[in-house]
Amino acid sequence: MEEYTDEQVAQDIFATLDSIGIVERVRLIPESDRTDDQKDELSRNERHIQLKMKKDKFVNGLTKTQADRISALALPSL
Repeated sequence: MEEYTDEQVAQDIFATLDSIGIVERVRLIPESDRTDDQKDELSRNERHIQLKMKKDKFVNGLTKTQADRISALALPSL
């Protein structure tokens, strides 16, 4: 199995911050007003965050603020 490097963790955290922003933005739109593209975007980005949160090294690399933002999304664990 390939090692999950600190550089990869940093890149994943950067990408996940984008996903968090997308989830937060789309969730502000009432469900009944969301387009199919927005629903797909929400689902994809929530799943991305859930998958990253399964990696201990990723979770340990988060700042408290970043972890709190993810926690506030109340995503179910995979």
